[in-house]
Amino acid sequence: MQLNSTRNVIARPDYWGNHHSDQTVMLGALHLSPASNRAKVGDVQIFLRPMEFRLLHFFMTHPNEVHSREHLLEEIWGDWIVVGERTVDVHIRRLRATLQSFGLDKLVQTVHCRGYLFSVATNESTTEISIN
Repeated sequence: MQLNSTRNVIARPDYWGNHHSDQTVMLGALHLSPASNRAKVGDVQIFLRPMEFRLLHFFMTHPNEVHSREHLLEEIWGDWIVVGERTVDVHIRRLRATLQSFGLDKLVQTVHCRGYLFSVATNESTTEISIN
């Protein structure tokens, strides 16, 4: 079996949440280490639940792209579990709540009728992007 791109290898965890690459991902002050399952903002370690860690890892390896709920379910949860699309919303809300303590909750943006966008270049005045 041949993979289409290196990008898929970096982002998709296996059933147990182990990432194919243990390479540390860094965006600004945010550091994510799949090898140790740790996240840090600067020198401060933050606690993330397993699914929030996987979501953040996916977002950090795929920044500035809009991802639909369906796509996130496929990439993060995979085929081994059946959950509803709104499950994504719950985990996004938890991720934002954790990042809010560090002023980084605006990194995860809602794109109306499309999905979610992780962007380092955010507009402080808006958390929702309208395409109308």
